[in-house]
Amino acid sequence: MADQETESDAGAAGILPPGSRTETSFQKPLAFVAADQRIAVFLDGAPIAESTDVIIVHEKGHKPMLYFPRGDVAMDRASPMAQTTHCPRKGDAAYFEFAGSDGRAVAWSYEDPIPQATVLKDYVAFYPDNLEFNRES
Repeated sequence: MADQETESDAGAAGILPPGSRTETSFQKPLAFVAADQRIAVFLDGAPIAESTDVIIVHEKGHKPMLYFPRGDVAMDRASPMAQTTHCPRKGDAAYFEFAGSDGRAVAWSYEDPIPQATVLKDYVAFYPDNLEFNRES
């Protein structure tokens, strides 16, 4: 049956083209879609990330989340946090803090994601608190 997933397909997921329709389920809890636009993240009016290579992660039970390539994030302004978490769908997350005059921003990344989420290696996501996101087509 051509439309069934095979064992070799069950590993790492690829990035879908921009605008792809995504449906997550118990069997396929994650979908990765290319944003295909320049997106910038600002803290206190200063950019802390800007990229045209953003991945939108759709995860069952969660709102879509933007992931930025680490090279497009001002990691020199980030301080590592002691906090870590484990996601059974993506792996162990490391956290970073960006300090601003009006508060802080928290970001995370999967340094060694599980096979189904390898596309997230070297990508960083942000909690939206205290941040402004700017999208350009």
